Amino acid sequence: MAVVLIQMKLAVLRHSVTGRRAAQMATGALVGLVLAAGLIVLAGRDYPVASLPFDLLGVGFALWTAGWLLGPALFAGGDETLRPEHFSLLSFTPRRLAAGLAGAAFVGVAPLVTLVAFSALVVVTVKAGLGTAATVVGVLAVVLQLVVCVLASRLVTAALGQVMRSKAGAALAAFISAAILAGLHSSWVLSPLVQAALRTGFPDPFSAWVVALPSGWGLVAVRAAGQGHWPTVAAALAGLAVLGVVCWYGWAALLNRRLTTRRASGRPARVASSGWVKGPTTAVAARELRTWSRDLSRFHYLVFALCYAMVFCLLPLAIDAPIFLPWTGAVFALWVAAISANLYGEDGTELWAKMMVPGAERHDVRGRQLAWLLVTAPPTLVLTTAMVILTGEYGLWPWLAALVPALLGGGAGVIVLVSVLRPSPMTDPHRRGGNLHGTDFAQVLLVLILTATTAAPAYFAVRLGPVWAGPVVGLTGGIALAWALGRFAATRLESSAPELLLQLRTGVSPKRRRPAPALDLERLHLSKPGLGLDKLGLDLAPAGRRAYVIASLTLCWVPLAAQGIVPALMLTTGQVTRSWFLALYLPQHLQWPAIIAMIALGLVLLATGLSIGLYYLARSRRDGIEPDGGP
Repeated sequence: MAVVLIQMKLAVLRHSVTGRRAAQMATGALVGLVLAAGLIVLAGRDYPVASLPFDLLGVGFALWTAGWLLGPALFAGGDETLRPEHFSLLSFTPRRLAAGLAGAAFVGVAPLVTLVAFSALVVVTVKAGLGTAATVVGVLAVVLQLVVCVLASRLVTAALGQVMRSKAGAALAAFISAAILAGLHSSWVLSPLVQAALRTGFPDPFSAWVVALPSGWGLVAVRAAGQGHWPTVAAALAGLAVLGVVCWYGWAALLNRRLTTRRASGRPARVASSGWVKGPTTAVAARELRTWSRDLSRFHYLVFALCYAMVFCLLPLAIDAPIFLPWTGAVFALWVAAISANLYGEDGTELWAKMMVPGAERHDVRGRQLAWLLVTAPPTLVLTTAMVILTGEYGLWPWLAALVPALLGGGAGVIVLVSVLRPSPMTDPHRRGGNLHGTDFAQVLLVLILTATTAAPAYFAVRLGPVWAGPVVGLTGGIALAWALGRFAATRLESSAPELLLQLRTGVSPKRRRPAPALDLERLHLSKPGLGLDKLGLDLAPAGRRAYVIASLTLCWVPLAAQGIVPALMLTTGQVTRSWFLALYLPQHLQWPAIIAMIALGLVLLATGLSIGLYYLARSRRDGIEPDGGP
């Protein structure tokens, strides 16, 4: 069974990994190998403290394992080249199917790169001179750790698909993914702690916790083998083996549940008439508010935005830097705008109902804007007010009073405009499976940039004008942008609703030169991670430009946000923490020029990467070639 499924997966990969997919796989493999090489280098270096290489590897293995476990929550699903539903009509028991799929799960780039990374355990064993027996134990521990990572990843993916059927599960998945992403974006907080640890070693409680995790049991085994404590070696290796078996059994049980139960469709809606619903616009707003509270996908993303804002702004407190706390509400508003970038794509072919009512498009756009403001504005204002009172940073009120209204108004206009002009077709809600569906990274990125840009006039008004100018410009600018962008979106929707419906129904742009068969949207959006770089149509781009687009969109945030916006906020508020910010180590008269240069570099990388990608996307559509490489 496992051999047959492995052969099937190899055949699928052989025929589907071409062009852009091959380039993405090669890029991912290269990045993974660089990180794996970093672990091997850490394992082979000399340190002033003998236990430090084992502690560093313990941290590295823990992070690598966390990537396997929590990657599905962050990247919207795991590898499903072979989906369990493909075999639902065959007479396989869940355990037999799980055994076959488990064998196929070890075929791919990610397990191979992980095996290279975990080989650092053998390197540190040899470097420490623990002996041949310890080296053999290290090799066995590497294999067992790889097995645990792969099977645990499958278990977590299946479990998330089950818990996403309830609000509690959706909130849990949102918290996990938000904590990971916010932690990565706030990794500069750990810089002083890591520098101190490299000089004096990690504290004993931290070292104990690192080896207590399953990712550290291999380290326990090799150190015990070097000291001749063979019962400890047996216990550590047996623990890894038992954990792998438990993950496999749990995955088999969840596979059976996935194949034999339907996705919960929710209780029938029983809505009392709302007194504030007086017309078509408020009726649309009431419908959208019910959708925000009942649709698990939207609820998941809303909780994600809240958790990201809280974790991102609270993490700097670890180094006594409360600089971001007053901006928690603004960060929340930005992310709610980003996750709302695909309102019409999420609704799917329901658009046809609006087309049947003359003039419904304008009311629909305005109602969506009103509902978005009702969902976003109260938490934003509460978070902003509470954090300012908590920190006592009352001197920031001109900035907050200017930027928060600008972001709310700009976000209300940008989300409907982008959703109409650049929708990302998705499976209709009633046909979605239990797995997490993906998001369009390019769409989210575009809305983040545009929403942040709408606050630029308010920023310069506070920076250059009198105290009252910022709040006035922010409020009037936000209202004007919400009205103007909403009007443009409604006009566009009225003129292109049939074409938009065609795109939402088939996933194919109506500007193609020749017709194409309808796409399997379930496969397109649920069977692969949804980072959305595949939407840029890079098949036609040369390899060098394709690599530049991926690298620029990945790295632009380092100079733009980490080395530009963050130190700029520190200098503005007077709460300076040097950490790894290059500009803050320069003389005072060079700090702002360095920050401006970093922001400019980040914007150049971002603009050039997006422009090249969008150019080849337009070219692929003009030539009748879809981004996925199909005719």
